[in-house]
Amino acid sequence: MADYLMEASYFPGCTMKTGVEESNKPMDIVLSKLRVNLEEINDWNCCGSSSGHAMNHEIPVAMGARNFSRIPVGKPVIIPCPNCYRNWATAKHHLETEPETLKKYEDSFGRLALDAQLLNIYDLYYQVMNKARESSTTFENAKPLKGLKVAVYYGCSAMYPKDLRPKNQPRDSVELLMKDLGAEVVVWPWPHKCCSAFVSAVYPEIAEEFVTQIVGGASQAGAECLVTTCAMCQMNVEMRIKSSNMANPLPIFHLNQLMALYLGEKASAHNDWWKFHLVDPVPLLKKVGLWD
Repeated sequence: MADYLMEASYFPGCTMKTGVEESNKPMDIVLSKLRVNLEEINDWNCCGSSSGHAMNHEIPVAMGARNFSRIPVGKPVIIPCPNCYRNWATAKHHLETEPETLKKYEDSFGRLALDAQLLNIYDLYYQVMNKARESSTTFENAKPLKGLKVAVYYGCSAMYPKDLRPKNQPRDSVELLMKDLGAEVVVWPWPHKCCSAFVSAVYPEIAEEFVTQIVGGASQAGAECLVTTCAMCQMNVEMRIKSSNMANPLPIFHLNQLMALYLGEKASAHNDWWKFHLVDPVPLLKKVGLWD
């Protein structure tokens, strides 16, 4: 058996599967360095995110039930997209608490692996870093993010009710991770404020107002950048910062990128990540000594 710290099933979701290379590529590197083996779920389907809910309540539950029928027994499921995680967890909640719903979809799809633990990508990283600490595992060429002042931005998609949260996981796992990585985490007022992603195309002025408040709040608290786990938030915040013509826009990193830098990846070797950013993060990386 391979020497993995963790093995898990993997649900990429539609967005992660078809885009966001600046998030996917560093995630693959991080998982390899953390000795995590992910097996993509065979023949998975869309989680039924906003489009499914817009039609009726049953569609995302049905889509979630089918996905639960596709996963193997005994492994956690890693779901990097916060919206996908919410839909998986919501479907699981309905299937566990509504016997008639469970029977309906077991009749349709067969066995549903409801015992599987569902984890966000940041909960996975938190668990693996703890496992590494407990086993005295070290990571070759690790480079602490010393001097980087970070505002952790979960966005509203990660505001899960208690029933949907992974059990025995802290609600501030990204802050704890950032401190483990050596960054300075600032306290600020808007870690869960909506970036207005789903209304951005129709009401851009609302999005600009929300984003100005988010980035302005982080900047006033002393942050030099935001870090998020949501690819949609990363894109929308950067896009609306640019369109609002803020005087001092902050770079928006995905957690995968900062994890990769901590684990020894050279920032200067990955222009294929930074070129997708609408607010150039390179000057900040150079300023804090993370560009080499």
